[in-house]
Amino acid sequence: MTLLQQLVISLTALLFILFGLSLFTTVNDARNYLQAQLESHAQDTATSLGVAIASTETGDTATIDAMVDAVFDRGYYQNIRFEDMAGNVRVNSEHPVTVEGVPDWFLALTALNAPEVATEVNRGWVPAGKLYVTSHLGFAYQNLWQKACNGAILFAFALLLAIIGLNILLRIVLKPLKLLENQANAICQRRFVVQRELPVTKDLRQMVIAMNRMAGKLQKLFNEKVILTEELRHQSVKDALTGILNNRAFEGQVISSLKNEGKDAGGSLMLIDIGGLDALHRNKGHKTVDELLIDIAKRLSETVEPWPDAIIGRRSLSQFSVFLPSCGIEENRRFAEGCFRALASLPYFVSAKGQERLHLASVTGMGESHFEALVRASGELLKNLHLQGHNNWQVEEVGDTKGHMYLSWSQVQWQDVLKGVFKREQIDLFAQKGFDADGRPLFREVLARLHLDNELVSAQAFLPMVERFELHTAFDQAVVNCLVRYMKQSQNDEVFCVNLSPRSIMDNTFYPWLLDCLKSNTAVSQRLILETSERILHESVSGLAERITALTANGCEFSLDHFGVTTQSLSDLDLLNIRYIKIDNSFVRGITDNQGNQFYIRTLAMLAGSRDITLLAQGVENQAEWEKLTELGVSGGQGYFLARPEQL
Repeated sequence: MTLLQQLVISLTALLFILFGLSLFTTVNDARNYLQAQLESHAQDTATSLGVAIASTETGDTATIDAMVDAVFDRGYYQNIRFEDMAGNVRVNSEHPVTVEGVPDWFLALTALNAPEVATEVNRGWVPAGKLYVTSHLGFAYQNLWQKACNGAILFAFALLLAIIGLNILLRIVLKPLKLLENQANAICQRRFVVQRELPVTKDLRQMVIAMNRMAGKLQKLFNEKVILTEELRHQSVKDALTGILNNRAFEGQVISSLKNEGKDAGGSLMLIDIGGLDALHRNKGHKTVDELLIDIAKRLSETVEPWPDAIIGRRSLSQFSVFLPSCGIEENRRFAEGCFRALASLPYFVSAKGQERLHLASVTGMGESHFEALVRASGELLKNLHLQGHNNWQVEEVGDTKGHMYLSWSQVQWQDVLKGVFKREQIDLFAQKGFDADGRPLFREVLARLHLDNELVSAQAFLPMVERFELHTAFDQAVVNCLVRYMKQSQNDEVFCVNLSPRSIMDNTFYPWLLDCLKSNTAVSQRLILETSERILHESVSGLAERITALTANGCEFSLDHFGVTTQSLSDLDLLNIRYIKIDNSFVRGITDNQGNQFYIRTLAMLAGSRDITLLAQGVENQAEWEKLTELGVSGGQGYFLARPEQL
């Protein structure tokens, strides 16, 4: 029970008691007054009627009876009786005691006593008899009942007004307490709001000022911790000079990409070697070398923008590397040529000293590929380019694509096949269970697979094509439709997690469609988790919080996966209604020996817990990883060690 409710109930009870006592006192005073009036009324009547009877002749009973009847017939008397000196009743008029319109309980509660008043009748100095008069109680009871009813109505009306006024007054006075409650809840969610309006009441004002001061201090401490965590994370994965991934982070993400769900997609690995940096440093200084390396990283980043799944990093002092998942040989040639042209136009490579300093080697390994094999092949190709001398680039295909004919499709073939599949919604849905730290199932994440060239292939093989050909909305819509149909037909209450492209969520056509789909399928939406990549925090910040709030208002929850791949994401979580965040599997692989990733995950677990967000790990492959992750504070996870995908 809230303080407001307690105060309202207590003060209402007090008012009820006060008004009740007032009503009781009023009715009791009226009763005493009427009791006195009954006796006074009877006495006055007895006196005046006795004088009238004294003027009659002795033995004139008829005249006396007429006089008594004239008074008695007015109805205000219960009994009028005249007795002679011998005690004989000469005249007697009597009414039965009946009270109409007054409940019995009121009669018993306010019992009145009608006293019998006597007066002596004298003719001159000779006593003629005695006259007895008793007032009727009916009129007194009716009068008293009417007063009680009027008093009760007035009491109820006054009490109602008092309660309403009391509620309004207490709500106004206690409004700062509600704001303090909201402020405290916001602090628990790491939203450090400050109350701008201070209450008039001195005690409440001091309390609000203290809460504002505490919120400011906590916000400062929390922000410092977030900034420190992000800086440490940035230092551990980013190259200090260029801002792109360092070699260790690059290798981790590429290996995770090659081993993500299936092992049949492969990709293209590009190595870029910059020569002559030592001579340039001696002649121009380190600043010139740094500016050149920064320009190279910037040109590469701009060139890979059309490929959102591309991974770019700095391999060494003079080498850069780029990886494109599921990139065929023809697309690799176009991409490599674009990168080479972008870099070759830099002033250093145009000059006489730089015309033999740029070499770009890119290899395509489709099907089951290994990072080490791609590195060796690109390294050998790079050595051959060095022997040629001048600035040059070359692309080569390695591995065997037999049995995966779709890997050699042209762009037109890919687009035609994917459009047809999505239009017909020919998608096979698989699901992989996610568990909490105690082994209890949380949800089943939906994995889409397609039949390409009579072969069932995982998303790793075709999702890069979906992104490059901007078919993400068509694909996501087809997957959601298939999942909704399955959930309607299934007889269980399992929760499903479906991954959507960040660009689909921010698409002004797909988003309204998804919102309408959730509204028209409320039973399904309450068992649904919408998930998207952490990349959305860097691509589409404006309007994202509003869209997530609107989607989750239909009963579903929201999740971010591949968390930690980019930096500066922790501070954005305050703005979003997020239920889960999933650590990218590049952090999970080798976690038992990676102190930097252990620190990052432990800190992330603390920050997520403070926001009531469940932190999960992706790609858990063995028991050692799972035990270490739970030790670091991860709330759950998914991976082949915990459960393999099963077809729906």
